[in-house]
Amino acid sequence: MAIHIYKDMLQQSKAAVQLKEDMKKIVAVPLNEQKNSTYKKLFGVSLQDLQEQGLTENGIPTVVGNIVEYLTKHGLTQVGLFRVNGNVKVVEQLRLKFESGVPVELGKDGDVCSAASLLKLFLRELPESVITSALHPRFIQLLQG
Repeated sequence: MAIHIYKDMLQQSKAAVQLKEDMKKIVAVPLNEQKNSTYKKLFGVSLQDLQEQGLTENGIPTVVGNIVEYLTKHGLTQVGLFRVNGNVKVVEQLRLKFESGVPVELGKDGDVCSAASLLKLFLRELPESVITSALHPRFIQLLQG
């Protein structure tokens, strides 16, 4: 009887370990990649990589173009547009929608402050600043006349 109970406990322990390992594998793959096979990382990717992937229009990342267009139409009268933060959950949902390839309607899916926060997030996560260090001397030269 004791041996039978021990075998049951051992099997349950093995099952628990296997479940834990399976959960680690699931967590290792980002949730948005699990849900949608058309997922494309847009944030934290270099501008050159976005252009090579065809994710730009006239050299501007499509996500940036969409946000700027929305902010131009709906956000220019917003006091403190880039100072007031949008809802963190809404910003993350917008990010996931853009990266999963789902059509995003910023007016319906978000708001002006969330769109501005999303733009700030995109720029903040760029691997290299928009004005690269290689361009700094040229900008200084232009400013000095």
